[in-house]
Amino acid sequence: MNIETLLTKYFEGETTCEEERELRQFFTSGIVPEQLEMYRPMFAFLAEENKTDKKKGAVPTAHTSVDNNRILHPRRILLYSLGGIAAGLLLLLGIAGIGYPFHEKPDSYVIIDGKQYTDAKLIHQQATAAFEEVSLNEEEVFATLFE
Repeated sequence: MNIETLLTKYFEGETTCEEERELRQFFTSGIVPEQLEMYRPMFAFLAEENKTDKKKGAVPTAHTSVDNNRILHPRRILLYSLGGIAAGLLLLLGIAGIGYPFHEKPDSYVIIDGKQYTDAKLIHQQATAAFEEVSLNEEEVFATLFE
């Protein structure tokens, strides 16, 4: 197949592994036409990268993933996953805990002069005294309405 056609397929992401191997071999062979010389460093780098990976034996398997040229082992992946789950649960518990008060407040209370009262008898006495202060007799009501 023509190298220029292979290059077009390569840049469109449609090449097979065998075609990519053929491109690497072509650009590392030393005989490259002048119009394709600009692609030589890229394929030389890819060929060199492929050789070093084979020497190290660092071929990722199905149960590992590559992160910054380091292989993550299944134990480390499991540890990271569990750590993320634990952090998420702690976050949810923290957010849910914000809605609950830290100390219990009584069900019913009254605030008189800026102080909170919960004793029912004391509240009744205070309310009765307040009503007596503001209560009017009939003469005062008629005087207020018709004056």
